[in-house]
Order: sequence, then structure tokens, then C-alpha cells
Amino acid sequence: MSFVYPSFLWGLLALAIPIIIHLFNFRRTKKIYFSNNQFLKNVKETTTSKLKVKHLLILLARLAFITFLVLTFAQPYLSDDDSEESGLGDNPLVYLYLDNSLSMSSELSSGVRGIDQGVSFVDEIAAYYPRNTQYKLLTNGFGSFSRVPKSSEELTDLVANVSLTGVSRSMDEVLQKIQSDVQLAGLQGQKIEQADVYMISDFQKSTSGEMNELGQDTILQVNLVPVQSSYRHNVFVDSMYLANPFMMAGQENELAVALRNEGSEAVENLIIRLLINEQQVGSGSVDINAYATSTVSFPLNFPLQQQNQCRIVFEDYPVTFDNEFFFTLNLGDKINVLEITSDLAANRMNSATNVGKVYANESIFNFQSYSINNLDYSLLDNTNLLILNEIEGDNQNAAVLLPYIREFLEDEGHMVFILPSSGDISFLSEITRNASLTAQRQTYTDSTGVQTVTLANPDLANPFFDNMFEGQADNFDMPFAVPLVSHNLRGNSLLNYKTGDPYLLSLRTPFTSGDQVFVFSTPLRQEFTSLYRHAIFVPVMYRLASMSKSLDVPLYYPMGENTVTLEASRLLDSASQEVSGARYLYKLRRDEQELIPAQRVVNGRLLMEVPQNVVEAGFYELVRTEESANATQNAERLLSLSFNNTEAESLVEQYTVADLEQRIANLEQVSLYEAEDIEDFTALMQSKNDEVSLWKYALLLALLCLLVEILLIRFL
Repeated sequence: MSFVYPSFLWGLLALAIPIIIHLFNFRRTKKIYFSNNQFLKNVKETTTSKLKVKHLLILLARLAFITFLVLTFAQPYLSDDDSEESGLGDNPLVYLYLDNSLSMSSELSSGVRGIDQGVSFVDEIAAYYPRNTQYKLLTNGFGSFSRVPKSSEELTDLVANVSLTGVSRSMDEVLQKIQSDVQLAGLQGQKIEQADVYMISDFQKSTSGEMNELGQDTILQVNLVPVQSSYRHNVFVDSMYLANPFMMAGQENELAVALRNEGSEAVENLIIRLLINEQQVGSGSVDINAYATSTVSFPLNFPLQQQNQCRIVFEDYPVTFDNEFFFTLNLGDKINVLEITSDLAANRMNSATNVGKVYANESIFNFQSYSINNLDYSLLDNTNLLILNEIEGDNQNAAVLLPYIREFLEDEGHMVFILPSSGDISFLSEITRNASLTAQRQTYTDSTGVQTVTLANPDLANPFFDNMFEGQADNFDMPFAVPLVSHNLRGNSLLNYKTGDPYLLSLRTPFTSGDQVFVFSTPLRQEFTSLYRHAIFVPVMYRLASMSKSLDVPLYYPMGENTVTLEASRLLDSASQEVSGARYLYKLRRDEQELIPAQRVVNGRLLMEVPQNVVEAGFYELVRTEESANATQNAERLLSLSFNNTEAESLVEQYTVADLEQRIANLEQVSLYEAEDIEDFTALMQSKNDEVSLWKYALLLALLCLLVEILLIRFL
């Protein structure tokens, strides 16, 4: 026989109370005077014998009442496998996984939060097992505490401090973690023959995964404990973007926010508020059909600071953890565009002017145009976008320029190469170190030429054209271009002739990490193309320029993104660093919290590995100090970064109990506990383990003993 609450057995010490009362009669003696005491001796003997029997029976009834009453609170039960033990050495081992993702914050039908009910389940499991049981608690953060076995008292203290996190884990990840722990214990000489595993979760479909690992390890007896919520709908921010992805001071822009309704009922007149630097600057309402997405736009036509902390806020009950969405608007510096042209006066009078008109907006671009014969090569150090306009390989200054261009590309610079009218791509071949590049000049008659070909409609599915056009029109009035050369360039085709041949290509060189070279197949002049005077020309050239600043801070980072990538040149003047030899340490700071993520600089990029189990949704300041000093008071504030929870947490659809039963139907090593509250769970714990609960019988016997005592006092 075992007890659910063995600590109540200390109540058996109360058995001493009626015994003490029986041994020491505290009633005062009373004198009675008899006129004739001839028969007194016989009466006294008879009465004393009768009283002794009565007192003993009453004492036994009281002792039995106290005993059964204490047993009622201790809740005894019988189990067929009391003697069976498994786990680490002579102590049973139990793995407990408590899902502490944000979805567990929602209220259940019982009126408590999912995480609170999960904690109660853990406490109940700890009370059920013998005192010598060892426990290992896992949460979504896979903290270091999960490596060390805990006693039931230590487990109770540990689980009381579990807090919600934006990190999600699939059931397969959790089981693989447990399996690796079992294997590690075996390597350390601690053989585990069997271990119970309890997985307490709301079993969201988006985060739980396919659960293919269930029942695969015969050592683990897995018990699924679903925490089922009553809600089945939720509204959350699906995405957001700027009409002009490059945010500039003094330039009007528009913010588009897409909201998704993950529910079977439509949502009407949902109020959306936009807050910038804790001040509400806009609001709007939106209707969202069931399982659909709607977009609300906010104009940004007012002065902004250099760095702006922004929030999208709305009210959606009962799922409230994703009713705020954080993002930052960091105003960018001007884009430095440098055009290098050939020494042909005619070219400079035409194509240079066409390119220059695009980048003539001085509030956005710093545009400079130089002949290759009159160029200050140091200008490339501060250039974001380099445009080589009709540069031929036989130009004597091209060989001098070549190493500077290669260094520029290695430093993550972007380059546009406009083919000369001769079709010579030898200079491009030298730049990309691809000697196999070839191009053959095709003949054409004149600017009205019979060989002009209209360009095909752009592929709007290509990321290059994201948010470039309003709507999804399929028919464009496209410009024409002369098929100047046939070449063997291989890359990502952005614009094509209707014949299928590429017109605008993006290339990746052997010393670049991405597509940083863009090639136009004709000069941007009247006799070769009408692109330069077409409406599509400006957004294409703007996109090429904005991509040269693509390493700027995005609006937000999802919590599931392990690495934050920033342009190191924006954070630090590399030239001054080379002179001083200083090394810097970058930190993330939020209120009193300060994190030093693992970091490194690779190819001009600062890469920081963000600890998922520590970072929360909200704003963090990126600061830096000199590595030698590491002084907080000398920390330099650089940027404001924003983090949001992953979309998977907001997809509220769960595996139902029927779904889980179907998945484990043929798995002998997996059990399911369906409990709405802690009382149901306690009963299931006992019934699932072939237990016979005895506390009800103990209560009945206690009441029976009380009744016997009353009858003895009354009638005996």
C-alpha cells in the first residue's frame, strides 16, 4: 500500500491523546456516605469491572477513528507494481516536459491559465511518485537545470519559477533531447533501464510538429498530458512593409500592416493603433474574413527621429500575448552612388545624363559621375552603388581601376555594369574572374531598327519586385531594347526580352556572398533602348540603389531568427579602427537587462547569435564598448532593434484529444491523460497505473468508529 500524501501520516501522533486521557483520569473524586456498607465491597467490584470494559471499548473506537481519519487525508492506494522500480540506479527517474510557450498563457475552461495548470500537474506527479524518485524538468529553453536530477522538493521550487517564453519546441525536439540525455547517462556508467516521461503541453499543430519520435524508444514510457484551451480563433500581425523600403528623413512614406484572422468567424471593425515613441500617431479599422488576411495602411508624413520605436496595438480576446507588434523605423543615410563612364563625349552627354536623372534627388542620393580618365579611386571607399557605364576592357585606365573594383565588391559593395555599344564584356570578365565569359555582337540597322524587341512583363514573384508595384496587373506596356549581343552570362534574370533572352541580370562573383553585380545588356541610350524613359526605369534603379543598403536594420526580427546581421561599416568607421587597433564588444540592452551575444565580423558584417531563451519580444538597444575597457558608463548607443514572437505561436489550432488518441493508437509505450482540472488528473494518475484508491473506505470506517463511540457512551 502506498499513499498519495504520506506527510499526513504524522497525524497518527494524535493517537497518544486518547491514550493519555485513558491512563490519567482527570475527574475529581467525589465522596458518598452510606448508612450501611455491608454490601459495598461487592457493588464496587462489579461496577469497576464494567467500567473498565466500557472505557477500553471507547478508547479503541477513538483510536480507530483517529487512525482512519488520518488515512483518509493521506489517501492510501494499492498498486500491482509497487515493487517495480526503474531509472537511475536504485531510484526511479521521471522526465517532465512543461511547455512554457506563450500560447500556454491563455485561459482554460476551468478559469486558470494553461501554464498554471501545467505547474499543478507537475506538483501532482511529484506527489504521486516515491520520495526517492529523481526528476529532470525540461522547458522550452532547454536550460542547464534539466541536466541535473532533482528531488521532489527541488522540483517544486524549480517549477514555481518557470515563466513564459517566446521559444517553441516540437515534441520530436523534446524527445530527442531526452534520448540524448539517456545516452549520455549510459556513457557515464549510469544505466537507465526505464524512465517515465510526462509531456505537458497545449499541443499546438504549428509548434508540436508531426511527433514521429513517439514510441520509438522502448526505454521511455511517454505520457501525453494535453492542456486543452477553449478558444479557436486569434488575430495577429502577419507582416508589414514600407511603400519605399529605404526610409529617409523628410520623405513621405506609407506603412502597410497585414493582419491575419486565424478563426472560423469574421472579425469586424477591429481598431488598429500605431504608436511611435510611445505617442499614438495613427489609427484605423479593418474587417477580416475567416482564415483571411486584410491590410491597413498608415501614412508617414510627419517628422521622425533618427531612430523610432514603434508599436502596432489592438484588442483581441482571449489570445492577448500577440496583441502588440514591435518594430523600429531607423532613418537611413543618403545612398552614395558613383558613376564611372568612358571617355566618349557622346556617351557622357546621353547615358550619363539618363542615369544621373534617376539619382538626382539630393535628399536621398549622393550622386557623382566621373570619367574613367579623371577619377579619384578613393571615392570607392564611401560608395554604396558603383555604376560602370559602357567601360570597355581595352581602356588603359580599366586595368588600374580593376583591383579597386574587386576590393569594393569584397567589401559587400554593389555594382551595375552597363554594356558598351561594342558589346565588349572583357572588363566584366576581369572583374568577376570568369575567363569563360563570351559575347558576340549582333547587327542592327538604326534606332527604328527592325531588330528591336519588346521586354517581357516582369516576374512579380521575383523578390526583386516585392512591393514595387501596386496591385497584381499582368499586362504592362513594356519598353523595347535592341538584342545587342548574345552572351553566356549566367545569373538571376530580372528583366527578359520577349524572346526569353535576359536583359537585366544579377550575378554572384567568386568573392561575394550574394548577387552584387547587375548587368544591363545594352547601353541606356536612345538608339539601343527606351527603358530609360519608361515608368519602370525609376523603380528598378531605385531598387538597385536600395539593395546596396540592404544590410541596414530591418523593421523587426522574428524570435526564431538565431542570427542578427548588421552592416559593420554603419556601426564603425573601419579606417579609424585600423589606425587605433581598437576592438569592440557589442551588447543588447533592455532596461536593467544586458546581454552579450556571441559575435563576429565576417566580410564586413557583424553577426550576433541571439539567445532565444533570454530575448523577449520588445525593443533592445545595441550598444558597444571597447573590449579592453568593457565599461558600461562608456557604452555608445548605436541602434534600436525590435524582436517579435514567431508566427507559429499565434496559430492557435491544437491537436484535439481525438487526434492524439489516433496518433498513439498502435504505440504501446505511449499513454494519454485527458484531464480538465487537477482533480481529474489525480484520479487518472491512479486509474492509469492500476491503482485501487482506499481513502473513501477509510473515511467510511472513520465515521463508523465515531458512531460506535457514540453508541458505547449512550447505551453501555
